[in-house]
Order: sequence, then C-alpha cells, then structure tokens
Amino acid sequence: MSRRLAVPLGIAVLLLAGAAVFVAVDRIGDEAATASTTGPAPTTVEVVRTDLVERETLDGTLRYRTPRTLFASGSGTVTDLPAGGTVIERGEAAYELNGQPVVTMFGDRPMWRPLDETATDGADVAQLETNLEALGFTADGDLVVDETFDEATTAAVEAWQASLGQEETGVVGLGNVAFVTGPIRVGVAVAAVGSVIVPGAPMYAVTARNHEVVVLLDADRQDLLAVGDVVSITLPDDTVTEGTVGEVSPLVITTDNDDGEGSRVVEVSIDLADQGIVTALDEAPVEVDVAANTAQEVVAVPVEALLALAEGGYAVEIAEGAATRLVAVDIGTFADGLVEIVGEVQPGERVVVPGTP
Repeated sequence: MSRRLAVPLGIAVLLLAGAAVFVAVDRIGDEAATASTTGPAPTTVEVVRTDLVERETLDGTLRYRTPRTLFASGSGTVTDLPAGGTVIERGEAAYELNGQPVVTMFGDRPMWRPLDETATDGADVAQLETNLEALGFTADGDLVVDETFDEATTAAVEAWQASLGQEETGVVGLGNVAFVTGPIRVGVAVAAVGSVIVPGAPMYAVTARNHEVVVLLDADRQDLLAVGDVVSITLPDDTVTEGTVGEVSPLVITTDNDDGEGSRVVEVSIDLADQGIVTALDEAPVEVDVAANTAQEVVAVPVEALLALAEGGYAVEIAEGAATRLVAVDIGTFADGLVEIVGEVQPGERVVVPGTP
C-alpha cells in the first residue's frame, strides 16, 4: 500500500501554482496523458533511487554531566570552600573543616565510619586502599588492596597523613575524606565559610567536568531516539557539532508548563563528539537535529517536479525527447528537497522541472 503524507506548507504553494496547468485535464488515469512540444527541450532532472531522511529539531540543554550535591561526612566549622568552577581531582581538598583539608578520593561508597586496624573487613576498606595506591602510598609495596585494614594499610595511611602535614595516627576519621565517583567541578555553594555543619549537611553542587546535552522527550515519542543514534547539535553561537545518544531514561517524569498543565517526558542524555568546542557553557539552550523518519531505497524526484492535478492528487511530467507525458503518482517522504513518489516512474527517467531550457 502506498503512503500519503501531508505536504509541507511551502511546497503546497508551489503545487497550487502547478494545478493551473491541468485545468483542461479531466483525469489522469492509469494510462499516461501525452503532450507534444515543438519548442526547445524542457529542463529536466533524473529520477533517482535513494534513501530519504526526514529530520526534526528538538530543544535541548547543554550542561555539565551528572549534577548532584556533595554532602559532608564529618562535623565542625567550615574554614574554606573552593570557588565555583574549580575542578577537583583525586588527592585534592574538597573543602576545609576545622582548618584541615577534607581530601577527595574516588569511589561509590560514602565515608560512614572511621577506618583503622580495628575496623571490620568491608568494601569501604578496599576503596580506601585503592585510593592510597593510586596516590602512591603503598607502604613500600606491602599494601594489598583487599577488604582488610592491616599493618600495611596503617603504614600507607600514616605516609599519606605525613604528606598533608598532619599527625600520623594511621586512622582515617569521619570528615577526613570525601568520596566522589571521579573528578568533580564545583557549582553553587550551599554551606558557607564559618558555618557549623554535621554529617550529611549539603556543602555545594557538583558536576562532572565534561558536558552533555539533555533533551526532554515526550514520553509517547520515546522511539524517536535510541542509544547510539548520531544527532547534530547547534550551539548558541551557531556552531554545529555531532553527538551520540548515550542514555534514554526509562523513568517518565512530569514537567510544569506555562499553561499550568504538566507534560510527561523522559530524559535523553547525548554525549558530545568534541568536548573542547563548548568550553565553559552551562545550562545553555541548544538545538538537536534528529532523524525522525527514514525511507530507504525509494524512488525520488525534486519537490518542484510535482504537479497538482485539478481533480486531486499529483503527477510528474516525464520527458521523452521533445515530448512529455504526465504520470500520476502518490507521494511519501519529503527530505532535502526531494520527495518520494510511487507510480509508473522508474529511476533513470527524466522529469520536467521549472527553469529556463
């Protein structure tokens, strides 16, 4: 069964103009109507078989990845905070508490208990040992990354404490370390220098140091984007770059609209092909160009080759030497100035288009 699609507005004007050509034609049937011409050969283009991709532009937001909040693991007075935009790596101070640095280490588990040789085995011990090893504190090679806090772990902790100018206790207390999943970029502060905090208090917003584009896609259109799809992104300065869909959230959320009615959407995360192109942009509006529909291996002609019939429907004018004939067609996908046609027209034939011969 052939497909029929709505004709784009700009194209409709062209087709209406073309309709005047057929006021004397009662009907284009299965057999082609033939017109002869004694003038010069008309302007023609070749009918092609190709893939047509209809594209759609979606609104997106360029932001730093993985926005979240850094929470305190210890109590005391905040004596220093990093400036917004600072990127903090493993081994650097996340903030200062009671005049001592709270050191950034990498891991998924928060600091929830003091760690020393009296601590029972656990994944948090292995996480600490992994970081000590990464920072170069290996107790002369005796440190083994496992879930046991032993003498070698104590020696590694003492060496780490010495590097910070701290007392070498061999104990990692609550508030000595802030575990995060990787390098962080500091956002808006929640705590303030001079404030007194307790474990669990929010310190400041953090993100990853690289960017992503987020699209809030209508929940009933989830099939429009899939993981691995390549899209085109237009930045605020009109620079165009590529991105790849990294995640389509399975969670449907409701957003507030200006009209007071919520929209059900899913969050789509898009990875940028070139992180360096976006520099320090954050929460910036972007346009995301996606493939909305693909018609493969279809017969196509330029849109301007379409003619609107007086009785309805469309036709193209096939050129055969100095003569032409009209062939009725159904239309399908529009893309890149071409339109899919279905009818008695073959690739390689030539159709008449407006122009000066």
